[in-house]
Amino acid sequence: MNIYTENEETYLKRIKERLTKLKSFLNTLNLEDDSELTDWYEGLSEIKTIQGNSNNDVSFIACVMAKGYLAKKFRIGTFDVAEKPQGANGLDIDLLTEGGERVVGEIKTTTPYSGAKNDFGAKQKESFKHDFDKLNNIPADHKFFFLTDSKSFELVQKKYAKLIPNVNVVLLTPQIKKRHFGSAKGLITIADDFDEPLADFNEYMK
Repeated sequence: MNIYTENEETYLKRIKERLTKLKSFLNTLNLEDDSELTDWYEGLSEIKTIQGNSNNDVSFIACVMAKGYLAKKFRIGTFDVAEKPQGANGLDIDLLTEGGERVVGEIKTTTPYSGAKNDFGAKQKESFKHDFDKLNNIPADHKFFFLTDSKSFELVQKKYAKLIPNVNVVLLTPQIKKRHFGSAKGLITIADDFDEPLADFNEYMK
């Protein structure tokens, strides 16, 4: 099943081209312990140039994963996650189903800051709270908070889910076997039923 729009296909193609170019460059890179620092610099500089804004690419893939999850639950029509530039203001997901219901969502690819013990770093918590406020204050029929990191998901489930009681908290990464975490609203879910669209992406990237 191909869930991608033309814009999304174009974006995925650009990511694939960058990854292919990066792989080719890394295969030719030959740095030794006694290499000149200028060689190290040029190598790293070229890697950075090829990668471009990789954070945007990661965010985009997470958005496509969230779209695939929602497509299994709602009739979302031709919703296109590539229409909104990554990093732009506004909700990550904001769509109307074919039945006229509004579905909104925020997506976090955050990995907990290594210096914080059993919690997010201060800046990370600030960012999470900002997203929580957006979801709590916007009118919608269905609200989602998507995460891609299992540790982040567990922290939200244990410490922060109570701050977004009417929001579905979903872990998008499918590598963990399905299990449901208890919550007052029963809204905590690991989305490993996303296998089909993810498999489709894996085929695309070959």
